Amino acid sequence: MTFSITSAAANLYKDITLETSEALRLFVKYAGSGDSGGFSLGVTPAVPEENDYIQEVEGLRFFVKNEERWFVENMKLDYDENTDHFSCHLPGLA
Repeated sequence: MTFSITSAAANLYKDITLETSEALRLFVKYAGSGDSGGFSLGVTPAVPEENDYIQEVEGLRFFVKNEERWFVENMKLDYDENTDHFSCHLPGLA
């Protein structure tokens, strides 16, 4: 299980206040239609559980529930500070 979050993208989430036990949960959202079939990436503070996959980037912990791993497998989140462009590549939707 792998996903990639660049330092620039992770730094966008540093202003979120997290409790000691919390991390940033990556999850599948359904938001209508479009090129992605209506699926998009959601991010919310939550407490990871024992079977969740956790990855740390820039001192932030990101995690995904086991049943949603398919969605973020080989995902790449990136942010270009020069163009102020956020990108999320989700091969699981291909």
